[in-house]
Amino acid sequence: MTSKEILVAPREIHDLIQRASRVEGCEASVAERIASKITFCEINYGGGINGWLQLVADDENCLTETFKSVQILDSLPSKDSLDFSWNPSIPFAFIAQSLNALQSYGFTWESSLESPAGDMQIECVCLNKLNFEKTVSPNKTNKAFSEGLQVDNDEWENLGGIASRFLLSEKILDDAHSAVYE
Repeated sequence: MTSKEILVAPREIHDLIQRASRVEGCEASVAERIASKITFCEINYGGGINGWLQLVADDENCLTETFKSVQILDSLPSKDSLDFSWNPSIPFAFIAQSLNALQSYGFTWESSLESPAGDMQIECVCLNKLNFEKTVSPNKTNKAFSEGLQVDNDEWENLGGIASRFLLSEKILDDAHSAVYE
């Protein structure tokens, strides 16, 4: 870990991305799914937080539009070979989790990215069905949940600043001192 990195838990990434996505105009269920996608990418490929930050820096509607454009990958394709493209390109972080899920159904994927990271821009991906199911090793996930993840401190602070603008209801704040939260 370098001096510019800090150790955080995956749940912290999920929470901040979810709240920051709400600040950026996403409704609750969309923010939850985006948080899941970004956390998965940060664990397995790195660069998820930075990919999210790059996207929201572009345009205030870009986050919701990108989410809509990648939803097609969240369902099982009916064909054995398909090409998907995005114009403008999107951060890999938004499709990494979906591509991983499709691999468990026997699909392989190819793109112009040799060693993808979440903050790398992707324009297209090709899916091909194989005759076997590939299982994905949970090693990175288990390690991340037990040891945490190293993330860039500047990115973490930037994300935290955006997420801090998410307002909590008065009831939640009032209940913060109840026995339930102690």
